[in-house]
Amino acid sequence: MFTYLIEKFICLGEYAGTQGLGLLRLHSTYRHDLKIYASDEGRVQMTAAAFAKGLLALEGELTPILVQMVKSANTNGLLDNDYDASKHQDVAKTRLHMLMQQDRTFTPEDRAAINPCSSVSIDLALDFVKNPVKCCEKVHTLIQRLMSIVRLKRDDPKTKDAILYHGENWELMGRRWGKIEKDFCLKNNTFDISKIPDIYDCIKYDLQHNQHTLQFDNAEELYINSKYLADIVIPQEYGMTMNEKLMISQGICTPLLKKIKADLQRNIEEAGEENVNRLNPRYSHGVSSPGRHVRTRLYFTSESHLHSLLTVLRYGGLIENAKDEQWRRAMEYVSTVSEINYMSQIVILLYEDPTKDPCSEERFHVELHFSPGVNCCVQKNLPPGPGFRPHSRNDHPTNKGNHLSSEPASSADNSPCDSPGPSSPVVIRKQSQTTVQVSEPIPIKQASYCEDVEEKRSLKSRPLMVSPSAQETRSRSFEQSRQPVVPDTTVDS
Repeated sequence: MFTYLIEKFICLGEYAGTQGLGLLRLHSTYRHDLKIYASDEGRVQMTAAAFAKGLLALEGELTPILVQMVKSANTNGLLDNDYDASKHQDVAKTRLHMLMQQDRTFTPEDRAAINPCSSVSIDLALDFVKNPVKCCEKVHTLIQRLMSIVRLKRDDPKTKDAILYHGENWELMGRRWGKIEKDFCLKNNTFDISKIPDIYDCIKYDLQHNQHTLQFDNAEELYINSKYLADIVIPQEYGMTMNEKLMISQGICTPLLKKIKADLQRNIEEAGEENVNRLNPRYSHGVSSPGRHVRTRLYFTSESHLHSLLTVLRYGGLIENAKDEQWRRAMEYVSTVSEINYMSQIVILLYEDPTKDPCSEERFHVELHFSPGVNCCVQKNLPPGPGFRPHSRNDHPTNKGNHLSSEPASSADNSPCDSPGPSSPVVIRKQSQTTVQVSEPIPIKQASYCEDVEEKRSLKSRPLMVSPSAQETRSRSFEQSRQPVVPDTTVDS
């Protein structure tokens, strides 16, 4: 999974080179400014370290990589803070709990109350569930059947010593499911719908890793029923109406939104006094484009932040659906995504067209890519996204034959102009066949950039921030040394 995702990331980022070697060459020659942030959660930090190891072809254990390359963002609440949204989330959860406790088939009024934003994935889940209490009763019965099988396997001399995934045994599995069964069905014969995500996670885990040993005939039935319940509960816990969703999302990811905005703005303005390491042309033998400089910021965080960021992009008024056909189709795809899974990603790409006037809004444009992550072994045929390409990339006549750079500096490296996103394959449209209104570039304020553009020194005349001996060592050709240099991550951008 990591290998596939890293290949897609390199392709999406348009780092020039064969089989991703261009990325390693950029990084090992001080032309790649990379910083990795992760939330405080241990598994999130280890995921970030593993991704960095594969991305940069590093060797060794994950712990040293984690310590040196992954920055914990808990000091300013960048990837961990969701306390500001908890009060509003509690209100939404209480109302959702009441709606899901009604022992009847969903009425049109119930559907409108549960899904006021008309999400396609939630509508499909409501169609399947029909009666929430009956569906919960079915899930509870299937859990009891699963527990009886676990007890039989535990007591059978032929199977009691079987080792499950990651060293788990029948006793531990029984305790895991026993706690869920007890917490899900309350003493007053009502169901705690807040446990539905736990049920879904557990059956997905066992179906993916333990089914060959467990051999539970109703495993897929339990998975499907719990999944459709989770498709209703999980997204609506982050707000049911549009205003609730935006209010909760702002409380969760405002620090992250501010950081992303600052990242984009810094790329555009790029003040001359910026304190970053760059190549000095005098010590860049064998490097065809010493002036190229790519910035990459990777943020590894929890599901709550991804839900919130996606909500802000979807409902925050970035582009009007009614006036933009491509954006409308992209939002329709997002509406069909039923869950945000492991290795889900939102990718924001900033491009520069060096042929445009520095003060023109066409100089820069932003692309958005989204992937809902991995799929369970039961569900494989999920629809691909439609892709989102702005007007300046696909149809502008002056861009033909020119490749846009992913950093605000002129680049001599050739890179593919149209590369598909992680789950959004894009077909290049011929102008004669274009029948839909294509998207205009997202405008970006660049007043500071225009004011400073005449005062900036050329990249080739900018001094290197390391000693000449170190420059000579680091400017060796990639064929001589394939070991990437681990950057200093102590200075934030």
